[in-house]
Amino acid sequence: MYSNRKSSKDSIKLADIRVGSDKGNLRLQFSTRISQQFYHKRQAYKGLGRTDTPENLKWANQLAARIQADIDHPDGSCFDPTLAKYLTIKQLTTISQLQNLIQPPLLGELWHEFVNWKLQTKQIQKTTYKKNFVVYTNLIKDFLAAELNLDTANNLIEQLARKQSNKQQIKKLFSLLSNMCQRAISNQQLTQDYFLEIKKTYNISKKPQKILNVEDYRAYSLQERDLIIQAFRTSEQPSIKHGADLIEFLFLTGCRHSEVFALKWRNIKLNEGWIFFKEAFDSSTGMTKSNKNRLFKMQGMSRLINLLIKLYSNGKRDNELVFKTISGKQYSSNTLTDIWAGNTVEVNGKVYRYPGVVKKLAEDKQIEYLKPYSTRHTFISIQANNGADLKLLANSCGNSVEQIIKHYLQFDNHATLKDI
Repeated sequence: MYSNRKSSKDSIKLADIRVGSDKGNLRLQFSTRISQQFYHKRQAYKGLGRTDTPENLKWANQLAARIQADIDHPDGSCFDPTLAKYLTIKQLTTISQLQNLIQPPLLGELWHEFVNWKLQTKQIQKTTYKKNFVVYTNLIKDFLAAELNLDTANNLIEQLARKQSNKQQIKKLFSLLSNMCQRAISNQQLTQDYFLEIKKTYNISKKPQKILNVEDYRAYSLQERDLIIQAFRTSEQPSIKHGADLIEFLFLTGCRHSEVFALKWRNIKLNEGWIFFKEAFDSSTGMTKSNKNRLFKMQGMSRLINLLIKLYSNGKRDNELVFKTISGKQYSSNTLTDIWAGNTVEVNGKVYRYPGVVKKLAEDKQIEYLKPYSTRHTFISIQANNGADLKLLANSCGNSVEQIIKHYLQFDNHATLKDI
C-alpha cells in the first residue's frame, strides 16, 4: 500500500502503515516516522485482536486505508494514535463506505447470548453453569449494562486484576470473554477482541510449596467435627439436612470423596465389620472406575456402625448406592460443595448466594473454614493423635505410615519413652 501524497517524491514511498501477521494474529506496522512521532520508538506495532484470515485481512486493509488517509490529511490532527477511532469500523466492500460505524453492543447482551449458545450446543452442562458461570456473571455484573468498547473493557480488566480473591475464576473468565469477543466478531457485532492480550498475560502467582503443604493437611478438632455434623443435622434446608449422614460418614471413615460417591451396599459387610472400597466416581467425567480393593476395619467403631444400621433400615438392594442426594441422584463434588460451602443462583438476572453449613459457621466465627476434603484429614489426624495403630490406620485409609507421620502426627512435648 502506498501513500496518497501527490508529490512525486512522496508517491514512491511506502505507506506509513502496513498490515502484517504475528503468530497467526493480524497487526499494524507503522513507519519509522510515525513510530517515532507518535509512539516514541523506532518501530511501532499494534495488534488488531483478529486472526489472520482472508475475511479479516480484507477488513484490516480497509482499516489501514482509513488510518493512512488521516495521516495524510493536511491539518495533521485527524490521526488517532490510540486507534480507538478506527477499531469500530464495519467490514466493508468499498473504501468509500468506511464512515459507517458499528454501534457497540451491551456487554450483558453479548455475555448472555454467548452463555446460552454454549448451553444449547452442550459445550457446558447445566450443573457447570450453576456452579461456575453464575460466579462469572457476578464478577462482571457492574458492567453488564455498559456498551462493550475499549473503555469498558479496560475498566473491567482493571477492576478484576485488582481483586485478591477468585483469581482462578478470573483467569478463566478472561479466556471466556475473549472467546465471546471472537464469536461477536464472527457475527459482525464487534471488530476487536478486547480481552485477547489480558487472556495471555494474566498470571496467578504460585504460593510457596511450604504454604501449600500446611493448607493441604489442615484438620478440624474432635469438637469442631461434631459441631459441623450437628449443624448439618439441624439445618432448615432439606438438601443440607439430608446430607448430614454423608458428612458424618466422611468424618468417621476418612475415605476419599470419590470412593463414597461410588459406595454401594454390596461393599458393606455389617456382620463382619468391614467396608470394601473398590470403586471411585470421577465427578469431572461422570464415570465410575475400579480401584485397588481396600478394606476398612470398623470393628469397635460403634458410632459408624450405628449410622450404617440406621441407613440400612429395612434392607437395601446390593447394587444400590449408600448415599444419594435428596432427589435420589448420585452425589458428586459439586453437590457436596453446595451443601458444605454454598452456591450462587441467578434468577431473572439477579444473583442469590446461599452459604453452605461450614461456610456459615466460619462466617459466624465458630470455626475456621476448611475445604470439604478436610473430612479425610480430620479423621486421620484425630486417629493418629489418639493412639491408633499407624499401620492399621494407613491401610484403612490407603495411605502410608510415613505420610501420616509427616503430615498428621503432632509432637507431644509431654511424651516419654517406656521404662524397660
